[in-house]
Amino acid sequence: MEYCTTIGVDVSDRTSKICVMTKAPSGERRIVVETTCATTEAGFAECLAKFDRGWPVVFETGTHCRWMERHIRSLGFRAIVANPAKARISGDPTSKNDRNDARGLARLALADPALLFPVRLRGESCQRMLRLHESRQLLMRMRTSAICQIRSFAKSMGFRLPDVSPERFHELDRSGWPGDFERTVWPMVGAVKTINQKIAAYDSLIEELAEEPGFKAMVCRAMEVYGVGILGATALVAAIDCDPGRFEHARDVGPYLGTTPRTFQSGESDPQLGATKAGNDLVRRVLVECANVVMKSNAKDTDLKLKGLRIGARGGKIAMKKAKLAVARGLAVTVIALLKDPSRKYVPLSEAGRAGFERYRAEQADLPERRGRAAAV
Repeated sequence: MEYCTTIGVDVSDRTSKICVMTKAPSGERRIVVETTCATTEAGFAECLAKFDRGWPVVFETGTHCRWMERHIRSLGFRAIVANPAKARISGDPTSKNDRNDARGLARLALADPALLFPVRLRGESCQRMLRLHESRQLLMRMRTSAICQIRSFAKSMGFRLPDVSPERFHELDRSGWPGDFERTVWPMVGAVKTINQKIAAYDSLIEELAEEPGFKAMVCRAMEVYGVGILGATALVAAIDCDPGRFEHARDVGPYLGTTPRTFQSGESDPQLGATKAGNDLVRRVLVECANVVMKSNAKDTDLKLKGLRIGARGGKIAMKKAKLAVARGLAVTVIALLKDPSRKYVPLSEAGRAGFERYRAEQADLPERRGRAAAV
């Protein structure tokens, strides 16, 4: 859709720069108004009251974008939320400032709103689900950091703590601990116990929200895929805003989640690059955790496991990282395909996959002999 006048807003935490730009019949762009307003509902209501409701308001994603979109729509304006990771808003990187960013947003909306790569914001229930996941992930990072520090203290004092799951770490027998060590770490051990309780509370909240009608059917369908548990299912369903139909093809979810390789092809040059890491980092991490389950040595055989093993067999730590990311992408694609077609049956291991596992295991059995022959030569 083409516009003759647009309102660009560069949002800051306390104040926002506003630029109203119009396009003359000759094609020339002209700034009508430039002003500043408070980044509050009252500030935007007062500032935008003097403008035509047919002029779209353009701003970037960020901390304030969700309430701003709701508020601007309630004022009668169309809100366009730009993706700053893709849109080239600041034309000259040497003169970037809030005023030029507001101008850039208004100018791009005049030229072609598609240049802003507009973002569709999730519904409140899906965003709440992701907030629960983010909070849980934060606690898990805190727990990991505390346990690693305690183990480090133990090694520095000449002994090692036994291997135990993070959920049971605070239950370790302390009778053999040196007095200085116990006096140093007992507050952290207590903190680990508290964090475990809080993580369990978030698990309950996630499961409770997953039982709501908007989530339940999709989450249950997603959990049919081997390796996808309640955490992976709820995170992925929330990330797509409970709408698998937004993807024309199931494979389109790969680029949406940033699990596909970047490209920088020019002429004869086409280097292999890492993943784009676009989209939600949390969902990508959760899917990689699901991929870890699929890739375990004691996990049952599936087509995705075979795919990961084939990629990982290329050798090196990088190959295994690529394998897990590829399996994570495959899990997301499989889930979206099932959600798009309720009548589709999930087949974890096809006949071709069974034959592929037989060939793979035969190759692995012959690998030491082949390596010995190569070393002898």
